[in-house]
Amino acid sequence: MKIKYAITYGKMKDFKTPEDAKKEYAKYKEAAEKAGFKLLLWGSPFGVAEDSVVVVDFGGDMDKWTKFFTSAQAPWTASRTDFVLDW
Repeated sequence: MKIKYAITYGKMKDFKTPEDAKKEYAKYKEAAEKAGFKLLLWGSPFGVAEDSVVVVDFGGDMDKWTKFFTSAQAPWTASRTDFVLDW
């Protein structure tokens, strides 16, 4: 088994309109694809303190994911990531 998917929770930045949020997540998706990852979905989770969640297939390359995750301009703040195994 290897870790392949990252689920990242965060506090969404203050956007003036829902369209602004969509634009920012589209930019993040583009940056993820440029880094070789696939943004599978984003949305608003229930049952957690954060109001933003993304799921990314990062293919299991932790070094590459860490570099991207710490440098990419995300549309959220105060993030935390959970990893999901792909078996």
